[in-house]
Amino acid sequence: MDATILDISPAVVWIIALGQLLNFGLMVWNLVSTGSRSNARAIERHGETLQHLEMRIAATEKQLEEIPHRKDMHSLELQMNTLLGTMNVLTERLKPVEAITERMQELMLELNRR
Repeated sequence: MDATILDISPAVVWIIALGQLLNFGLMVWNLVSTGSRSNARAIERHGETLQHLEMRIAATEKQLEEIPHRKDMHSLELQMNTLLGTMNVLTERLKPVEAITERMQELMLELNRR
């Protein structure tokens, strides 16, 4: 029997080289994918913030629709001026009634004194 020595040193070198390449590849993959994961989380947070802001804008728009506009305020001002004029006329018309009540009160006081 011929004893031959099995030389595995080239295979070990290739296995170590492949292991190093695999290690390097995994390191690069982790570096690349870590950024995308954190970006995905940031994008998700931004999406939630955007939805919240859209809801706030919709609520603000609804409130702005209910606020009286310039035309409404002008109409209200005209109605108030009309009401003021009517009140002035009523005040003038009540002056004779006031005078009558004052005279009646004086008469009653005078009658009570007698």
